Amino acid sequence: MKPHLMLGALLLSCALAFPAAAQFGQVERTQAEIALEQAETQQAKLKLARAAADTACQAGDLEGCFKLADMQRTGRGGLQDLKAAAKSYKIMCDARDGRGCSGLAYLTVQGRGVAENKTEGRALYEKACDLGDVSGCAAYGNMAYTGTGGRKDVLAGTNALTDACNRDYEWACTRMRELGVYDPTENPFDRLRDLRN
Repeated sequence: MKPHLMLGALLLSCALAFPAAAQFGQVERTQAEIALEQAETQQAKLKLARAAADTACQAGDLEGCFKLADMQRTGRGGLQDLKAAAKSYKIMCDARDGRGCSGLAYLTVQGRGVAENKTEGRALYEKACDLGDVSGCAAYGNMAYTGTGGRKDVLAGTNALTDACNRDYEWACTRMRELGVYDPTENPFDRLRDLRN
């Protein structure tokens, strides 16, 4: 091969070995830089959403309180603040919104942001259930059936779990199977067959 053809082939292979952007002095951003920029943008949006939820809650909007409490509990749009979440949930519960009672009950049973008190948590779950919150019914039913936070009440626990399961709350249905809870109107032979399977 002639020397000038060899030199041309060598230069061509070197040019193909470098990305086009590097050949012209451009530096592309890395995937990490792009991901960081997207995360910063998302965090800024969440921060604005949290501020808007706070403003709405202070104006008496219960949906705003629910969003705010959830963001405070999970740390979205700012620092996680379980005490503030408990206060936001309490505002809702006092206004007879079952979701707030359930949220406050969860924090109370777990002792997160407030003192742990299973008895109070069970009462809050019962109130949430009475106000129509399906997750509150499931949790209250579980606590009543197992005797957590008070006297064991199999009938009340069965009724609350059955209600939540009938409303398509999957955890309640799963918990009923785990506990062996059955609908008292159900045929006992069908139940025994189900348990055997």
